[in-house]
Amino acid sequence: MTLANAIHQQNGLRYITGLLQLHSSAGRQRMLSQKFFTDTTGLEKELNLLSGMVERLKDTEYQGAFISIIQGLMQLHDIQGTLNNLDGRNVLDDIELFEIKRFALIADEIGKQLKMLDYNDIKLPSLNDVVELLDPEGNRTAHFFIYAAYSEKLAQLRNKLKAAEDPQSDEAHVLHEKCIELEDSIRQELSAKLWALHSDISLAWQGVAELDFIMARARLAIDHHLVQPKISEEVTTFKGLFHPQVKAVLEQENRTFQPWDISLYPAPCLITGANMAGKTVLLKTLALNQYLFQFGFYVAAASAEMVTVEKIMTGIGDEQSELSGLSSFAAEMLNIQSIIASARAGNKLLVLIDEPARTTNPHEGIAIANALIDLLEKLNVRSLITTHYSGLQTHCRKLRVKGLSFPRNSEPITVANINRYMDYSLMEHSHDEVPREALQIAQILDIDSELIRRAKHYADQNEKNIVEFL
Repeated sequence: MTLANAIHQQNGLRYITGLLQLHSSAGRQRMLSQKFFTDTTGLEKELNLLSGMVERLKDTEYQGAFISIIQGLMQLHDIQGTLNNLDGRNVLDDIELFEIKRFALIADEIGKQLKMLDYNDIKLPSLNDVVELLDPEGNRTAHFFIYAAYSEKLAQLRNKLKAAEDPQSDEAHVLHEKCIELEDSIRQELSAKLWALHSDISLAWQGVAELDFIMARARLAIDHHLVQPKISEEVTTFKGLFHPQVKAVLEQENRTFQPWDISLYPAPCLITGANMAGKTVLLKTLALNQYLFQFGFYVAAASAEMVTVEKIMTGIGDEQSELSGLSSFAAEMLNIQSIIASARAGNKLLVLIDEPARTTNPHEGIAIANALIDLLEKLNVRSLITTHYSGLQTHCRKLRVKGLSFPRNSEPITVANINRYMDYSLMEHSHDEVPREALQIAQILDIDSELIRRAKHYADQNEKNIVEFL
């Protein structure tokens, strides 16, 4: 899987990649081709490359070099088509020769600045031979034509053509044809010499693309307070986990994002909590950060130790059911079937499911949720599952969002301040019962009083029936 594939699946990734300060089309293409690392050796190397760049970006000593590099990257044109023609051993035209020359001049300047950074993880081969070939007059200017310096004979023909009394005469026409023929011969010769330098040109192109992408990820990490995750073998642990997009939205509203501390083991964990307690956001945050980690980014937390997985599989909402023509329940069951099949196949998974079987009746919903958790536990699947169902007869680890806490002062809780009194932190929870705060929250939101009164009546009646049944 590449980052281009994942961006279409994960909204949070679209937001993050939109924040990247890429300065060239080469850097953008490199970003889209970034692979999803499942081997820890490759991922560790990638994160260490990024760490070195973060350190240099933070050092004011290197700011001048970075400014020069950015200026060079911003001048780059997309020459991939020209490189393909060169790779195909085609004769290049004047525009393509100009593109190669211009790129070589820019790459050489970026290479000089890169040496000043003392950053040896990206090495740009010298393209001085390319510059000398395409700049025979030694002006080092970013333009190209078939210079007279390439051929004394061409210089003589051009002088004769310039001196011709009648530019429309037969003699001038013959001279012009001879010039064109000789220029074509020079283009062919230049292209042949560039074929021999093709490997260095391509490596330099890949190098500047890599540099642009690493610099963008490093700047993102600094600007948005992301951290380098440590690679773990068994347990994924976050301290101060947050969702960058949600945090940014809250800050715009002068509100504070409350981060989470959480650990995930190779087994299912059930999480309960009141409505508005952020359970769905937590699942999306975990998915986003697992993607960031395995695409070689820093992650959104105060600290993190993370386990690599082969697949991130989620059941958060039923956005696809409308597009597929399936009911919400059918789409959810097919998604769960896909998760189980992948787990049975031995894939190392991170599974995140928001309220499984919530779209069917509670009796069957509880049964399906129980069976799912049992099966995930049997298959040792690292998973986090949220629920509003009480009475789940599972022995898996349980967490609870602390939820609504009432102020000690006389300030009433309202729509405007309810988030201030919602505690999103997680606590171990040993009971099978889930919090019952929905009606309380509805009342705070000033929902119709008769609706609340009737709902409380039915809730009390149902609870009485359950007690009598037990």
